[in-house]
Amino acid sequence: MARVGFTWVTPILSVFDLVKSLEHYEKVLGFEVAWKWSEKEEFDGATHPTFACVCRGEISIFLCEQGQGEPGAWMSLNVGTLDELEEIYQEYRRTEADIIEAPQDCSWGMREMLVKDLDGNTFRIGCPLNND
Repeated sequence: MARVGFTWVTPILSVFDLVKSLEHYEKVLGFEVAWKWSEKEEFDGATHPTFACVCRGEISIFLCEQGQGEPGAWMSLNVGTLDELEEIYQEYRRTEADIIEAPQDCSWGMREMLVKDLDGNTFRIGCPLNND
């Protein structure tokens, strides 16, 4: 009997301040805010979002303010070509993203770079070396 397979995954990252994180994901990491949600209204009628979805390319990531895990998660994100990896590296240099490690060839057949968000969540961004 075949098992049912999953069709997609949406990681959930815990962040300390969702408003600051959304600004960082948009302006520095190049994501778009798909939606944001709030449990309650603030005293002035405005809402402070506590949960949101950001997207870039084919991936979506949920961001949760001070819940659903702990900041400091790792995630592997892949691009299609080595040229695209270089392009995102140059973009992140321009936007002053927290690049922990510049792109480098790895013994496991990938070229990868490491980038952190405001909360210490780390993105391993890469492409197979034989993908051009």
